[in-house]
Amino acid sequence: MAARTLRLAGWVETSLVDVLGEVSFTIWFCGCNFRCPWCQNAPVVLGTACRDVPLSELLEAISEARLLADYVQATGGEPTLQAEGLRALFEACKDQLGVKTSLDTNGARDNVVKGLLEAGLVDHFAMDVKAPLAEPDKYARVVGLPAGKAGDTVGRVRSSLVLALDMAPFVEIRTTFVPNLHTREDILIIASELAELGLAKHPRAYYVLQQFSPGENPLDPAFAQVMRPPADFLLALAREAKEQAGLPAVYVRTQEAGVVEV
Repeated sequence: MAARTLRLAGWVETSLVDVLGEVSFTIWFCGCNFRCPWCQNAPVVLGTACRDVPLSELLEAISEARLLADYVQATGGEPTLQAEGLRALFEACKDQLGVKTSLDTNGARDNVVKGLLEAGLVDHFAMDVKAPLAEPDKYARVVGLPAGKAGDTVGRVRSSLVLALDMAPFVEIRTTFVPNLHTREDILIIASELAELGLAKHPRAYYVLQQFSPGENPLDPAFAQVMRPPADFLLALAREAKEQAGLPAVYVRTQEAGVVEV
């Protein structure tokens, strides 16, 4: 029987920043299998600001807000860690409420991603590619995992990306540029990798370069002192990545300018 209780940090009825160009009802699932030192959601990742929520309560809240939101997004943390509850939520969104679904994942549980996509339960697929896929050790540093686990993790992330590009109708791949972890060359490599994997051939798949912004609750407190990269730098880098990789559409998300297509 599918799980009827979800471990959540909460939700917001209308978000303009979680699904590109759309309004979403966004739900934060607790727990994560990554430990990105720069992550601003430490209480969600570590489960210190969470509660058990009956699925019925969540569906009632979605029902009340569904005229205002185009999608119901599961984000986190990492929602695929609660695979049964996530599937039950998406099935109910489809069968009972008639609303579109969005999965925001780190891609490391490709078996869960595959099951949801094969069942037609994901209308919008968002995934972070946090470092070049060709550099597993760097990927491990960026996501806070031991280098020994990097190869398997990157393989699963790559698998989730390929699955989404094959089966999801709307795909949004993101990289958050963290100044002391990423370089200009990293973004150019990621964009080229995405092009090679088929992002440019998908009818509705986009690459989004995001601005790191220090907050009050990073997993590593040192990242509270890291300055956010300038919006102009990110816009120029996104244009370069788009041209070099041959991607049809690249977006930049910053605090100063919101979401901008380059």
